[in-house]
Amino acid sequence: MHTAIEITTAQLSGQIEDSDRDILSADISFLLSHTPTICDALSTYLSVTAQYLCQIADPANPPPLEELNTTATKLHDLATHTLPAELQQVRLHLINALSTTLSTHLALLKTSIRILEQTQHGALARQTRSSADLLHSRSILLGLQAQLHMLTHPPPAEVIAALKQFKKMQGSGEKALKDREQLAKRELDLYRRAGEKGMRDLARRKVSVVAEIARVEGEIAGWE
Repeated sequence: MHTAIEITTAQLSGQIEDSDRDILSADISFLLSHTPTICDALSTYLSVTAQYLCQIADPANPPPLEELNTTATKLHDLATHTLPAELQQVRLHLINALSTTLSTHLALLKTSIRILEQTQHGALARQTRSSADLLHSRSILLGLQAQLHMLTHPPPAEVIAALKQFKKMQGSGEKALKDREQLAKRELDLYRRAGEKGMRDLARRKVSVVAEIARVEGEIAGWE
């Protein structure tokens, strides 16, 4: 029947002249008489092809042929209604989560800045107090060493004069350190309330205090 099908196809597509149609009428009649057979063959072929496509689409659980129309309708509704609505909900949830993350990050940065400020102020106060304690301890040590030397050796007159001068300088220096410590505490309190500008002033003050500590330690080393 392939020949009859090809002739009919050529006629329907306009490839055969009208004058030749009478010659081909027998083939057309033969084809029309076997239309049920051709329909059954095409139906079987299309059914097998559809089964193959279902197996490819879902190898684990291929849908039955009689449910293809229902499945296609469900997939169309899912793609045009359900999935866009779920996508919109997920986007809203993502935006809310992003906003919460940014707010948490901002709070974390504020807390970190506050901790750094408190640590900086506390470190400077402890450094100033430690330096004062160090100078005081070294002064006591020098005094004890001088007393021990005086008890074991008769001190020369120039040594006695130098010790008196040192004691005088020690008293004035200790008083100046205490005054400076009180002044530093007041300045630190002002810096703590001043904010960022106070922190910059505090940094400059720190440099001068460190230089002053080095100078005093150099003087103590010279006396030793």
